[in-house]
Amino acid sequence: MNRLTINIKEWEEILPEKGNLLYNRFLEDEPSRRTVEILNNKGILNIVELKNGIKILSNSYVGKINIGELQINIHPKIDGMPLYKLLKYAYGLRDFNIFESAIHDIDSFPFYDLLIYQLYAEINELVYRGLNKKYKKNEADLESPRGRINFNKLTMRSASISATLPCTYFARSENNDLNQVLLAGLHLALDLTEDLNIKMQLHRLCKIMGDEITHIELNRTILNKTIKSINRLSEHYRPALELINILFESKGIQLEDGTSYMKLNGFFFDMNMFFQSLLSKLMKEFLNGYIIRDEYTLHELFSYTPGYNPKSNTAPKPRPDYAVIKGSKVVCLLDAKYRDLWETKLPSGWLYQLSIYAVSGIGNNNSKILYPSMSKAAKLQKIDIKNPVNGNKYAEVMIQPVSLHQVAEFIDLPSREKYKAEEYIKNIVFGS
Repeated sequence: MNRLTINIKEWEEILPEKGNLLYNRFLEDEPSRRTVEILNNKGILNIVELKNGIKILSNSYVGKINIGELQINIHPKIDGMPLYKLLKYAYGLRDFNIFESAIHDIDSFPFYDLLIYQLYAEINELVYRGLNKKYKKNEADLESPRGRINFNKLTMRSASISATLPCTYFARSENNDLNQVLLAGLHLALDLTEDLNIKMQLHRLCKIMGDEITHIELNRTILNKTIKSINRLSEHYRPALELINILFESKGIQLEDGTSYMKLNGFFFDMNMFFQSLLSKLMKEFLNGYIIRDEYTLHELFSYTPGYNPKSNTAPKPRPDYAVIKGSKVVCLLDAKYRDLWETKLPSGWLYQLSIYAVSGIGNNNSKILYPSMSKAAKLQKIDIKNPVNGNKYAEVMIQPVSLHQVAEFIDLPSREKYKAEEYIKNIVFGS
């Protein structure tokens, strides 16, 4: 099938107009309609059939998807080396300088291939330094006894003379859960990438590891169990497992029943979650003297009136993305929103959400949205929350731009210049 490629940026809309590939293009089969229905319901991508063709509206998810004869590629607004630096920093990936002598210029890499090539570099480093080995129980008849002789088996033998003894022994083996998940991650990456040079590198690693390690089918249970099993002896596996987890979660969708998992013919990565992780790490590193609590629960903000909760429902507990704490006091509440609010309007729902945080009495009667902006002209905006009767100000919501290009530059600063990053982070958190 010859696929028609549609390229779109995050938070962008393409309408079916004469001259583009979506004009008079429609979903031709039931599997495509089912995929589109799930993507729409999950808020991953909005695809609508109009009378003159298909409309596509993207949001914070980037990646690719094949639907019928269409391949839709969704690109982040920030790409190339700045994005690569931010990814490494946010997820604690090691720096291999892989793009100094890379097979392509980094700006030519699709977003998902950045992750895949980093995974290749991580696992290649583990193989080079020697994969972890674990003791594995073995039972065999040996001419040279090892471990313990199995006397139960020995007594059950016939009286015939044998040159071997039944032994139970433990041998260190690379064929363990950690390395099986690494190999499964490489196969997952092979399914995702279309770059022939990356495929060649991944095939080479799969062949090296496949001689000793069993190939398993990756699933969420195995992956979560393996990540939780990491200890001080296997901590160096964490970056690779983190990348495999990202690729696995981006390859499918959890359906509404909570147990079914639909594999996508593509890959989707939530830039909002990435942005949230990035800001959390920046604040924890550069806000000295403060504690950052992720997803801080506002207990007792809402409660059912006694005697008026006949269904025994649990009252909602709002959770701002971050609470900044000094000593025992919450100084401010923050939310990360991955949408350029300098170029687009603030959605009403976000304003109402942040207004609840601002009037909660926690912090200084204000709350702040942190959002990424590509514009150098972007500035802090404020919205007052007022009493509509007398006009008195209750609280305020602040809308603060964060320059991802600047943050990417701060990451590489030498230690003597880290104060610049500290000043910038303090300004976006506390600036008014």
